[in-house]
Amino acid sequence: MNRFTGLLSLCVLLTSLLLGDQRRIGKRGDLDWTNYYQLGNNSGTYLPSELYPDLSVVGALISSTGALGTATLVAPNYIVTAAHVVKNDLYEIPDPNDWKFYLHDDFGEASSSQIYFIEEIKVHPVWTARQTTSNSLGDGDELGVDLALAKLSRSVSGIYPARLPSTNDDPLGLRAVVGGFGTLVEGDSGNKDPSNDKRVSGENTIDRSVAKVTKLGVPEDQRGGVLGIDFDSPQAQHNTLASGNSVELLGSGDSQATPLTLEASTAVGDSGGPAFVRTLGYWRLHGVVSYGTSESEYGDVTVYTRLASHYDWLISELPDWPDSKIFEGSGWLENPWLGAFVPHSSAWCFHINLGWLYIPFSKGNSFWAWSNLVQQWIWLSDQAYPFIYCYSPSNSFWMYVLLDSSNGQLIRAYNYSSTEWGNYGG
Repeated sequence: MNRFTGLLSLCVLLTSLLLGDQRRIGKRGDLDWTNYYQLGNNSGTYLPSELYPDLSVVGALISSTGALGTATLVAPNYIVTAAHVVKNDLYEIPDPNDWKFYLHDDFGEASSSQIYFIEEIKVHPVWTARQTTSNSLGDGDELGVDLALAKLSRSVSGIYPARLPSTNDDPLGLRAVVGGFGTLVEGDSGNKDPSNDKRVSGENTIDRSVAKVTKLGVPEDQRGGVLGIDFDSPQAQHNTLASGNSVELLGSGDSQATPLTLEASTAVGDSGGPAFVRTLGYWRLHGVVSYGTSESEYGDVTVYTRLASHYDWLISELPDWPDSKIFEGSGWLENPWLGAFVPHSSAWCFHINLGWLYIPFSKGNSFWAWSNLVQQWIWLSDQAYPFIYCYSPSNSFWMYVLLDSSNGQLIRAYNYSSTEWGNYGG
């Protein structure tokens, strides 16, 4: 494969990451590993906040033969990873029984309750379609379709799964928090420490965002998207994705030479590992590691599969309420923006503030619902709630719901059409 011709000699990830020194994450040579470990397990000053995502959703995906990848929880019972972690050959058929998901910051110390069996593996169909007898690996990584979902045999309770970006949500130029499980590499010297099974995290900037890869002769419906980051040095001497450097399928763009405080690279290692970016008010999982340069040293580039380019496929495969937290044994879920509710049969649910809602399609960042208390269709969005749009052919209006005074039996809200406070239901 001809990647980054004339600019970099890239090492393509041809196989699943093996336990050993192929797993790599590079850090700034002028810092020690302490803060990178703390960010990886959200300790010290790195508690989940507007500055840092919750990395407790990131775990190790390990096969019975010792192959290792990184995966992220995107629904209570689904994880996302790179397709090549589980299927890097035309004739390989992923067997869910070969894999386990270790949801712990140190997979070597994970208890039985933190180890999840895999029930089903769903590889992106284009990844499989691009694997041929003449090219057994295929070119799905170049095309931005290096993506797979795995269904867990039991749900994870007590934490919010990672949120996905919507189709038009673009992280270009924004700070990303990246990470995974891998050999530790000094960015300046390339010195490696393979004795690591802990989740390590750092930060970088999304230098390239390609919504749909352009490749001659490839049908449009077989082209996904990619994100690119480079590994900047403290001396600002390595800026591979700088303005003027057009990098084949990553295209042209710009990059700053000065590194971030916890600048890191995940090139080669940590396949399937996350790139979290805060967009539209929430931390969202914008990419999973696909391939990159080989040494995880300054100047290296990591290419991520761009998840916003696969929003429709991901949503179609995931269950209802994918980004909601389960309260084990109670029947209640909690959505990160909508709040607490109990799902029932036939698309009905009981919301703690809004009462009975009929929601035909309960995935994504916005949806329509029939409100039993308002007796109209209402539109709910993570960008607007508790502002709600109420629709009927004869009477449409916006309302602001006073959540503290709404109890599931009565909604207290301000009607912007009548410019009055009112009660609905009760």
